[in-house]
Amino acid sequence: MTQQKATREDQIQQDVRDLHHLGYAQELFRTMGGFSNFAISFTIISILTGAVILFDYGLAWGGPAASTLGWPLVSIFTLLIAASMAEIASAYPTAGGLYYWSSRMKNKDWGWWTAWFNLAGQVAIVAGIDFAAASFVNSGIVTPILSNFNLAYGNSSMFLGTLVSGQLLTMAVLLAIQLVLNIAGIRIVARLNDASVWWHIGTVLVIVAALFLISSGKAHSTLSPFAIAPQDTTNSASVFGGALNLGPAVGYALPFAFLFSLLQAQWTYTGYDASAHVAEETIGARLSSAWGVFISVAVSAVVGYIVLLGLVTHLPPLDQVFNCTAASSPLCSQYYGGNAVVFTTLTYNLGSLGDWLGAAIAIAMSLCGLASVAAAGRMLFAFSRDHGVPASGWLRKVSHRYRTPANAILGIVVFSYLLTNAAFVFGGLTAIAIVTAISTIALYWAYGVPIYLGVFGKQEWREHAVWKLGRFSKPIALIACAWIVLISFLFLWPTSGNPFTWLAYVAFLGFLLIYYFAWARSRFKGPIVEVGEVELTEIEREFEHAAEELTGQV
Repeated sequence: MTQQKATREDQIQQDVRDLHHLGYAQELFRTMGGFSNFAISFTIISILTGAVILFDYGLAWGGPAASTLGWPLVSIFTLLIAASMAEIASAYPTAGGLYYWSSRMKNKDWGWWTAWFNLAGQVAIVAGIDFAAASFVNSGIVTPILSNFNLAYGNSSMFLGTLVSGQLLTMAVLLAIQLVLNIAGIRIVARLNDASVWWHIGTVLVIVAALFLISSGKAHSTLSPFAIAPQDTTNSASVFGGALNLGPAVGYALPFAFLFSLLQAQWTYTGYDASAHVAEETIGARLSSAWGVFISVAVSAVVGYIVLLGLVTHLPPLDQVFNCTAASSPLCSQYYGGNAVVFTTLTYNLGSLGDWLGAAIAIAMSLCGLASVAAAGRMLFAFSRDHGVPASGWLRKVSHRYRTPANAILGIVVFSYLLTNAAFVFGGLTAIAIVTAISTIALYWAYGVPIYLGVFGKQEWREHAVWKLGRFSKPIALIACAWIVLISFLFLWPTSGNPFTWLAYVAFLGFLLIYYFAWARSRFKGPIVEVGEVELTEIEREFEHAAEELTGQV
């Protein structure tokens, strides 16, 4: 007799039983398929966001090799990290994700620290994505439209004296739109995430095809695409005020400079834990979440390399974008990161088509921000559900109307905007480097803790995992942990007279230490099952009517 394939409803019921076994009720709306689960992580990785925003940064520190050699190098190690995370995700399909994993594999204290690293990274990644998206939205969409009406508006436009820049104002509008969609339009968000996959891939293919087929034929940079050749020769790129000056970067300076340039790729590869955070809204969560984590990185590795190769082989003469002044060239690049080199490369080669492609990138970045808010909101909701943050009682509330963690989503949006303003005030032009470095380090520490515990913690989780690495599991996990330690040193290094990244991170760690010993160590209980099957079912019944209403509307 042939075994009948499980229906969609059967899968959902099994998912609910799995969630009950972990101690939680099915409060969120479980409608996402496997593709949508993959799509949210792929969208947050967004090769048209991270790889583009920090393209200038990578080029200035490592030359073209930051893209052609650095990208595949980082991709390999990130795939190992993703594989280790996917294996654990298949054992614990809950919105708590990394925090829950660490708690079960060791204890509540390890889970608490993992959660705060994850939360800090999530807030910072939303801040970095939407701050950069605002820059591209202004350059590619808003500024050109308003110029038709003789209205001057751009990233450097100032309002209310010097308190708010045009970039921060546009960022506020983007965050407001993302807030409303994530609270009231979860199905719309899922569909936009699905569409975002094809938007990213389609935009990349158009960019690369246009650069190779219809490029204007103007003079291009004579640098080899694989050259390790730092481009900031203005003496501003240095370590500890000049100990590693990259003027004519020679000798030992070159490998160090190349390593610093890896932030371009590593920050791009963040946020793929989103597939785990939306597990409670995913059908067939154990396998779908695991594959979502891993495949999102694998697909991004290929698509990202294609677009980066197209860009580095069509760079304009670099004296047009480096070693210039804003007075001599409006698109003069700062190595801190921005859209200057990518935008200039597109318009230099493709003319007005380059402007349209810049607008397409702006849309991709905005979709990336939308997905990031969704994932971060789920993470904060899950941690608040276990009373891990101040105001947990308010943050853990789920909208009965929309079955979304509305208050947690609002909290993410507000804190992300406040962090961006703080980075802008203290760091100025280095704001994007500060928030990207902080988000990268915090998120990878959150990734690293459960991976480490997967080797040295309790091993019961392996009995529940359905996505397995077999005998390669522990070696892969150890290599992944070693890579996380290396990048932590690199991205906390106070390069170019910018101490704000490590100072901000030290201040954050100091706050956590005080909070932990003063409150969390004795009062935080962790993800403990406090109710039984009957109580969980009663909680779910409260949401049934709202779910029926929502289904009837769409």
